[in-house]
Amino acid sequence: MLVALLLPTNVHAPPPPVFLTLTPSPQTISQTQTATYHIGITSTPSTSFTMSVSGVVGSFTANPVTTDPIGGLASVDLVADASTPPTYCPGTYSFTVTATGPGSASIGGVLTVNQVGPPLIATVFTDKTNYQTGQTIRISLSVSRPAEGQITVTGPSGYSPLGYPFQTSSAGSGAVASFTAGAIGTYSVSVQADDYCSGFSSTQTTFTVSPNSYDVSITASGIPSQYSTNVQIDGHNQGTIQGSQTKSLSFPIGSTHSIMVDQYVAGDTGVRYYASQNSWSVSSTDSHTFNYQIQYQFNVLTDPSGVTPTTGGGWYPDGQSVQTNQAPPTVAGPSGTQFAFKDWELDGAPQSGNQLTVTMNAPHTAVAKYSTQYQLVVDSPGGLGNPQGAGYYDAGSTATFSVTSPVGFLVQQVLVHWQGDYTGTNPQGTVTMDQPRTVHAVWTTSYTQAYIVGGILAVVIVAAAIMMMRRGKGGTKADKPAKKKGFGLRIGKPKTES
Repeated sequence: MLVALLLPTNVHAPPPPVFLTLTPSPQTISQTQTATYHIGITSTPSTSFTMSVSGVVGSFTANPVTTDPIGGLASVDLVADASTPPTYCPGTYSFTVTATGPGSASIGGVLTVNQVGPPLIATVFTDKTNYQTGQTIRISLSVSRPAEGQITVTGPSGYSPLGYPFQTSSAGSGAVASFTAGAIGTYSVSVQADDYCSGFSSTQTTFTVSPNSYDVSITASGIPSQYSTNVQIDGHNQGTIQGSQTKSLSFPIGSTHSIMVDQYVAGDTGVRYYASQNSWSVSSTDSHTFNYQIQYQFNVLTDPSGVTPTTGGGWYPDGQSVQTNQAPPTVAGPSGTQFAFKDWELDGAPQSGNQLTVTMNAPHTAVAKYSTQYQLVVDSPGGLGNPQGAGYYDAGSTATFSVTSPVGFLVQQVLVHWQGDYTGTNPQGTVTMDQPRTVHAVWTTSYTQAYIVGGILAVVIVAAAIMMMRRGKGGTKADKPAKKKGFGLRIGKPKTES
């Protein structure tokens, strides 16, 4: 028990003496408890005192307090309540109770408060570690005991820090802040907490903010800048990209897309650009180059057009060696027409040989040159007269044809005339071969030679007969000379006279 004596200081009007007692002291309690101190007051009877305390937070069960009228005694309880943190932090508190009236007195006491529960541990966390711009960031706090403090969010360069103060009356966790993700980069969330007393805790966590889309760049290489290729994304046209240009594209995070460009890009006449790989699949930030290779066209033709099939034509990479087929010497055309191979021309220049080998360093055109030829048919029945000149002739040339006439000895076949594409009576003729031609020899039978020969034979026979007859008459009149009549003949020897 503590006893305090306060002596009077005023000699002219001495105050009544006051005596105070405080029990029990010291006391030890936990933060969840209360401590009650009993204060006894001894003074002049019926004296009123006002009670006060310093050093702790407490309340008196009665205030003011009056001593009883007989013994001059009074009592009052001082209650120090530690059941509601943070009224009292763990530690030892010295305090003073004072009774003030006509006289006054003070008495000191001690209160020790022990901590209840674990030390303060504060943990801060976000609902995700990676956000996309525009998403909501939620910050939560977990404390092992009642606490107060502040959460601070710092971000990339130029980002203004955010502060979120907090107070909790119990242990636990819960969301304390939320905001929309904006600037791209890494953020730090730190917490400074205390348990309203001497317990402190600090921690931090980080999260990142990424774009809500990823960027892709594509380049068309190998195409001159004056040309462009179409771009398709997932089968839909998305404009063009010029040669050596880079095109930027943006897609939502988490999506996969197919990017396609033209496999062939037309250039100057006979020139194109070829991409062996013209599609690409992408699902994250990346870049890709579509590589084009120049190709030249090799045309293989015939003149006249379409005379015969040709091989070797097509598109070829720069520097590749290609070869044409061999041109057939002759090619049948429509009835009475054929085509005869003359030579190859490469880009208009005649070439030797019947097959071309070409290096594709530019567009080239090879033409198999053929001359058009028309057939001349020389028709004579049964081949009479040994017809000559039939065959094929270059278009526009002059063909000569003939037969031998007459044919035979006594009874002869004689050419009367030609008909068809030529009219004439001479055994030989000419015709211009500007189309297929046919000439027919028309013959007739001639007996003139037989008649002539027959006449001659008849004369000879008659003459012979006459001569024979004259010889027979000359045997009886040998002495008579033959008399000449007209143009008669004298036959036999002259008669000799005896």
